[in-house]
Amino acid sequence: MKPVPQDRTAGPVLESLAPGNRLRLKEPSAAKGCFDGAWWPRSREPVAEFSALVAALADRSGRVDRIGFNPAAWDLAPARLAHGPNLVRLAGFFGLQRHTVVVIGPRIRHLTLLVIPPEAPPGPAERALSAASAADSTDAALEILRDSGVLSRQPA
Repeated sequence: MKPVPQDRTAGPVLESLAPGNRLRLKEPSAAKGCFDGAWWPRSREPVAEFSALVAALADRSGRVDRIGFNPAAWDLAPARLAHGPNLVRLAGFFGLQRHTVVVIGPRIRHLTLLVIPPEAPPGPAERALSAASAADSTDAALEILRDSGVLSRQPA
């Protein structure tokens, strides 16, 4: 899979609101399943949202080197974010599921997060966060998002 060409200007990490309870990770001993946790960004603005995600994960797991995402689900993203002395590479892949981001770092290795749409109401978003980060969760993105009420079920 080739990355999608992007603006090469390095974007700074902005002082955005901390994700707080908008990021949930499974315990290390939990079933792998499709996701290692879930994230509910506040917008589709990648500099602010990926900056907040990088800061939250760096506090827990160390440096973040890369974030892979589907560019169709986000506003235009730079190729890199500055995080202190480090640069975080942002890589857009249209082949990546639209409700997914992949985070890579020296201690993180490969973290796959369910991305809950920013416009999701709080109740369904909370249910999706809990479902994706549950120790026994192995469901796919659309199943979690539909079962939680974030996405409506389409008639067959």
